[in-house]
Amino acid sequence: MVIIALYSVLTMDKVVSGNSDAQAARIKEAIEMACVQCYAIEGSYPPDLEYLRDNYGIVLDHDRYYYYYEVFASNVMPVVEVYEKGS
Repeated sequence: MVIIALYSVLTMDKVVSGNSDAQAARIKEAIEMACVQCYAIEGSYPPDLEYLRDNYGIVLDHDRYYYYYEVFASNVMPVVEVYEKGS
């Protein structure tokens, strides 16, 4: 019985961890899609995440996630990374 309970706890931990990774990936995808939309409308990629927040409705949760956004040039897709903060 103890082995089954332990296995259940370990399995649930992996499921929760996988869901948080998937959420970060969805946020990254949404940011990238907003970047492409900005480029299509304005002819240049956004200079920073705040520009996307203010003009394209991206919601940033700085309490839960770290965001990495690097712009090389206005005509090159920015590098976007999203990481969940540890508890």
